[in-house]
Amino acid sequence: MSPPPLGARLVEAMPLAQRLARVDILAGLDERGLAAVLPTVRVRHYDAGQAIVGHLDPGREVYFVLSGTVRVTMFAESGREVAFRDLGAGSSFGEIAAIDGEPRSADVVALEDSLVGAMSATDFLALLRREPAVTEATLKKLARLVRALSQRVYEFASPVPARICAELLRLCGGEGGRPGRIAPPPKHADVAAKVSTHREAVSRVMSELARRGVIAKGRGEILVKDRHALERYAQGVERLLD
Repeated sequence: MSPPPLGARLVEAMPLAQRLARVDILAGLDERGLAAVLPTVRVRHYDAGQAIVGHLDPGREVYFVLSGTVRVTMFAESGREVAFRDLGAGSSFGEIAAIDGEPRSADVVALEDSLVGAMSATDFLALLRREPAVTEATLKKLARLVRALSQRVYEFASPVPARICAELLRLCGGEGGRPGRIAPPPKHADVAAKVSTHREAVSRVMSELARRGVIAKGRGEILVKDRHALERYAQGVERLLD
C-alpha cells in the first residue's frame, strides 16, 4: 500500500489535541477538556471518493474533519445526486444520529484525501453532559442547520435559475454591494447537484450571467461583479431566463 500524501503525513504529525481544538463544536474546550476527549477519538484516513457513512446506516458515531474535504449528499431513486454541503477541516458531522439514535440522514463521501476523527455516541453524549461549551456550540450548529435546510426548501420551490443564483451567492460569501470572488470556480456538475438540476442548466445560467455582466471568469476564479443583480435573480425579483 502506498503511503498517504505529504499533506496527510504533515497533519498526522500534528498533535491530535491541536487538530481537535480547531473543530467547530470543540473549540470552547480548555486543555483539561481536550485532554479528556483525546482517548475517545479514533483517527482514520479516507481516500478521495471513499464513503465515510451511508444514508440509513445504523452507525451513531460523531465525526471530526481533521484535514481534507467531505461532502454531505443523498442520491435520488433516479440516481441524481443532491448535495447538501461540503465540510472542510474543523467541521463535524453525525451529531443528529448520535443524539436521537436513528439511522443516518445522508451519505458523507470524501471529496479529497482526508483525515477524520470518530467518537462514539456514548462518549459524545457524555461530553455534552459535562461540557456546557460543547453543548452550546452543538445547539447553535444544529439551529444553523435547520435554518439552512429551511432556506433550501424555500429555494427548491423557486425556478432553477433562481436556485443557481442563490448557490452562487452562498459560494461568494460576504454581503453588500462589493464585488465578490468564488475561488476555485465550482464545477457546473457540483452546482447542479446542490440545487437539484442538471449541468447543462447551470452552464446556460452562468453564460447568461456573464453576458449580462453580473459575473466574469478570471484565472482560477469567478468574479461576482454585480452582487445586487445576483440577489435580485436569486430572490425572483427579476427573471434571468425566459
